[in-house]
Amino acid sequence: MVLWENEIGSALVVAAVFLLLVGLGEILRGLNFCSQEGTRKFVHLTGGIVSLSFAYIFTSHWSVLGLCVAFVTLMVVTKKLGLLPSVHGVKRKSSGDLLHPIAIYLTFSLTNYMERPDYYLISIMVLSVSDALAAIIGVSYGFKVYRVEEEKKSIEGSFIFLLSTFLIVHLGLLLLTRTGRMESVLIALLVSVLVTCFEALSLGGADNILIPFGTLFILNNVSRLPIHSLLFRLCSIAIIFLITYVIGNKAKRLGSSGIIGMSLVGYGAWILVNPNWYIPVFICTILVSYFDLFLEMPGNQDEFVRVRPIFYMFIGSLFWMIAANHNLEKESLFFVPYVVSFAAILSIRWKWYQREGNLISGRKRKIVPAWVVNGNYLVRAFCLSLAFLVINFFLEVRLDPIFSVISCMTGIMLSDLLYWGMGSRYHGKWTKVGFLRMGFISTMFASVAVFVANLWFY
Repeated sequence: MVLWENEIGSALVVAAVFLLLVGLGEILRGLNFCSQEGTRKFVHLTGGIVSLSFAYIFTSHWSVLGLCVAFVTLMVVTKKLGLLPSVHGVKRKSSGDLLHPIAIYLTFSLTNYMERPDYYLISIMVLSVSDALAAIIGVSYGFKVYRVEEEKKSIEGSFIFLLSTFLIVHLGLLLLTRTGRMESVLIALLVSVLVTCFEALSLGGADNILIPFGTLFILNNVSRLPIHSLLFRLCSIAIIFLITYVIGNKAKRLGSSGIIGMSLVGYGAWILVNPNWYIPVFICTILVSYFDLFLEMPGNQDEFVRVRPIFYMFIGSLFWMIAANHNLEKESLFFVPYVVSFAAILSIRWKWYQREGNLISGRKRKIVPAWVVNGNYLVRAFCLSLAFLVINFFLEVRLDPIFSVISCMTGIMLSDLLYWGMGSRYHGKWTKVGFLRMGFISTMFASVAVFVANLWFY
């Protein structure tokens, strides 16, 4: 039973403390005790620490929702009026000040439903403490910088984030749960590595959502695993990251964030379904790294492939991984749609290469014969289908060879027709991101159509 008198009283006290912290941040900024980024992280850190108490002082998610709505409203109004520069005064484009309270509410709701206040405490502490420490150390002592699209992050900041997250998760599991000592160490290492990757790839304040949700999701999925399973997952991460790094670094095509993004996709396929599903990701890594046919966009041939094109290439495939994870006995239904979801993107890039041939005809990587390079949509679909499917015919994925190749080719050609039917008229008008989104929409539609065909056939 919810005692609303206590809930409302606690909410008012918390609101007063939050306002006090924001006011203190303004005073620190006004007195020039620290930079605007410093005051922003001060409010972020102290507000997050206060929100740790939610799991123990609130029993209803409505109380936290009320606080969230009030705080988001305050942030929106003050941002439009140009107030609270201690919170909003950041040069880069970011929605972190709005996403942070939303993330707290959603994490509270999920953990409250799961009856796991310990997971809430760990997830929000990682969001509040690790993220703030990484930003402070990165700004002050970050010299080894890597690019994540238009943003820059530092190796030093990411290392501090990993170390802080490891300690928080390890001590949290050890003190708040019945997890064994060795298990807590392995789980903390697994969570810290993966969540550090999430933080490294996040743009525009998205880390406020990815960090707590990623921490909560991983904790919930690995907390009951035995030691040998945890070791297998850690070894899988190490192997996949090493393979991707060697390929990407040698070819000089994948940027740092591209290597991390491709590795996470490969690990997801390996763990959510089985190692056979990693093979198409491995093949895709080689194709993107070594073949100019699959350059990201015209006019960007000399740029590294970073996280944004990787995201739009594989976001659809994540849907099929999750679907297969929940129907492992019928994984063959989802494998070809999974392949189509990113093979079709490569076909689209191949077509871009053909359209912009005059710009890149002088490049040295002439690995593929000219008649293949200049092939039509049928040639592209056939070559990509064989590249991704042939190896799997000899493995445990139970596929009908003829139908799988035909359905994969059909999906790739359908995506091509949708993309160029819509995109051609907007050439020169849409931004790079606009074309990436169009590619995702067309390939997702095509992969769904292929899934329906596989459902009928099998």
